[in-house]
Amino acid sequence: MPDGTAGDVSTRTEVVRLEAIHKSFGLLEVLKGVSLTAREGDVVALIGASGSGKSTLLRCTNMLEVPTSGRVVISGEEIRLKPAAGGQMAVADAHQLQRVRARLGMVFQSFNLWAHRTVIENVIEAPVHVLKEPKAEATERAEALLHKVGLYAKKDVYPAFLSGGQQQRAAIARALALRPQVMLFDEPTSALDPELVGEVLKVIRDIAAEGRTMILVTHEMAFARDVANHVAFLHQGQIEEEGPPQKVFGTPDSERCRQFVNARKH
Repeated sequence: MPDGTAGDVSTRTEVVRLEAIHKSFGLLEVLKGVSLTAREGDVVALIGASGSGKSTLLRCTNMLEVPTSGRVVISGEEIRLKPAAGGQMAVADAHQLQRVRARLGMVFQSFNLWAHRTVIENVIEAPVHVLKEPKAEATERAEALLHKVGLYAKKDVYPAFLSGGQQQRAAIARALALRPQVMLFDEPTSALDPELVGEVLKVIRDIAAEGRTMILVTHEMAFARDVANHVAFLHQGQIEEEGPPQKVFGTPDSERCRQFVNARKH
C-alpha cells in the first residue's frame, strides 16, 4: 500500500470531493447520486461491471463529462457550473476549468498520443505550451520521467513504432509531466495485449508507492486489491459497496459485490 496513505485520515488534505453526482445521457441515467472523496496519498480503485458508471464518474471528475447535477471540488475549489439546454449543465468558467484541470493528470484506455510527434515531444508539449515552461527545463524533466517509466531509449521514436504497452507508458509520462496533484486512470490496460499489461501496472504501482493521489478505473482485481487503499464497487450508477480493499474483496456486505468479486477470482 502506498506510504502516503498511512496515518490519520484527518491529517491528510482532501484533494477530490464528488458530491451527489448525477449524469444522464438523454433518458439514460448513468450516475444516480454518487459521492466519493480522495485525500492526499489515497489510491482509490473504482470497480464494477461494464456499464456501471465507473468511467463516466472518472470523466465527471475533470469535466470531460459535465454532471447533470452535483458538485465537483478539486483541492477545495468547486468547479462552477451553469444550466444548459435539455436540463443539462455546462461549465461556467472555461479559465477556471483549465486551471483546475492542470491539477489532474488523465490516462485513457486508448493512448491518445500525437502520432506526428516523438515520445519526448509528446511529453513536453503541455508543459511548454500550457504551463509555459522553458523548453530546456521541460525536456530535462521529460527525460527523467521517461527513465522512470522505462522509455528513455525510445524518446526519439514515433508512437507508431511502439508497442501498446510502451505507448501507454509514454502516455503516463505525459500526464505526469504536468505535475498533477491527482492522477486519473481510465482502464489503462484494457486496450493492451495480455502480455503487455504487467509492464503498465508496474509503472502505476511504482507511482502509487511514491504517495501520489490516484483514482483508477480497473478490471484488474488483484492489482486493485494490492495497490488501492480504498475501493468503490459501482452497480447501476451507484456505489453499492466501498471501503478498504480487504473489506470489499474479503467480506463485502453487498451480495452483488460478493458475486462480482468471486466471479473474477477464477
